[in-house]
Amino acid sequence: MLKYYFLLFVLLISGISFSQSNRWSSISYSYSKGPVSPEYQYNFVININENRTGKLIYTKNNKTSEYDFTFGKKRMKKLKKSLKKSKVFSVSPDQMKSENNLMGGPEKNLLITKWQSPDLDARPETISIPSQVNEIYSAGIDNLYKEIENLVPPDIWAKAKGD
Repeated sequence: MLKYYFLLFVLLISGISFSQSNRWSSISYSYSKGPVSPEYQYNFVININENRTGKLIYTKNNKTSEYDFTFGKKRMKKLKKSLKKSKVFSVSPDQMKSENNLMGGPEKNLLITKWQSPDLDARPETISIPSQVNEIYSAGIDNLYKEIENLVPPDIWAKAKGD
């Protein structure tokens, strides 16, 4: 009987540690329009937290505005699904990096800070997705970027772009 409980305990612990491997505490997505005329140049950063809060930092014409927002459980579920499909937790950033470094055009970057117990006295692990992604992973990463952009409510996008 003791062996049965020990086996159950080991399975439970391994299941918990596996389920937490995809857990994150914050995501920071940045977008820059790229080299264009100053009147068309803009960039933004979307920071989101595991508690479904976020901040849009939008810069246009050398003016930066910040907008706080929240999003619902359905959006969080979609985000988690996109994270899984993008393979950011299962494929290393080095593998995702494209060999073809293209010049010009928009630049997108993603930094994921993984969840870590507050009891640990160490920096949390981070995953940094390169701006040039291999073709194999680009559809999943592009979908993830769209999902992150969709977390920002339309009225906040309108305010940011209209400033």
